[in-house]
Amino acid sequence: MPVIRLTAFFKDDDGHGWSETHDKDGGGTITSLTTFIQNFNELMKTFRRPLLGGDGFYIGCRGSYPTASGAIAGDNIELDPPMRGPQTALGQTVNMDAAEVAVKMRWRNDASTAHSDVYIRGMWRQVIDAGVLDFTDPLGEEWKRRADLYAQQLTQNNYGWQGTNPNTTSRGDVTGYTANGDGTVTFNVTVKNGIALPAAGTKVTVKFARINSSKSILNRVFVCNVEAGGAALTTTEKVTPSDFETNGTYIATLKSFIPYAALTYYKLARRKTGRPYGVAPGRLAKQILH
Repeated sequence: MPVIRLTAFFKDDDGHGWSETHDKDGGGTITSLTTFIQNFNELMKTFRRPLLGGDGFYIGCRGSYPTASGAIAGDNIELDPPMRGPQTALGQTVNMDAAEVAVKMRWRNDASTAHSDVYIRGMWRQVIDAGVLDFTDPLGEEWKRRADLYAQQLTQNNYGWQGTNPNTTSRGDVTGYTANGDGTVTFNVTVKNGIALPAAGTKVTVKFARINSSKSILNRVFVCNVEAGGAALTTTEKVTPSDFETNGTYIATLKSFIPYAALTYYKLARRKTGRPYGVAPGRLAKQILH
């Protein structure tokens, strides 16, 4: 079940560019990205663009996902001309604060066991007072009303992020290991949290700790293959460990789609900007090979 990455692109009139990403569960076999991109584009135009200042622009969006063969399928919508943010609100001019200033939106899942941050840049300068967010001023209150509406749409339309899902992450003990002839290491493991390792042959990222009283070279992150029976993990890279002495622990992390369940808070933050999407780098001088 592929997860589709949907990215919106923005710029200001001073040459700064930035992006904002939300994920979507593909729901099975994907034959076309068209519907996903069109719906995301309408969401950005209708609910995200009103959060921009008058000197900020929505450029377009991109959708992509990894195929079964390992390739990346992707498609874009690029607006020509870009859509400018509102220039006035409540009868006042609304321009952006500095492009790197952002409002951090902290999202959580249903069980409050996972969270993700979304950074809203291009915000109105009137939203900030004395270095903190001010939603009590009429313009600040209006911006927050629009931001809440945007957040509501993201939740209702089942957007989210791809992250470590506690419901699919296996944890347990390392009870031994064997150094194989090809230089890899096979760990014997016992599941402790009731979540089994994935099917045999699956590659999974595993963090090992506390092996040999935390003094083993194996106390690190490895990509491992799950062995038949679900009680052993074999590293994909070569490593030379010392003899096994004491048990350790493992965490086998599987990423999956996590839908936004609730917006927990807003906080003032900063994020670097770059070159606007679609703008090619400058022409390089001719190089002489010698």
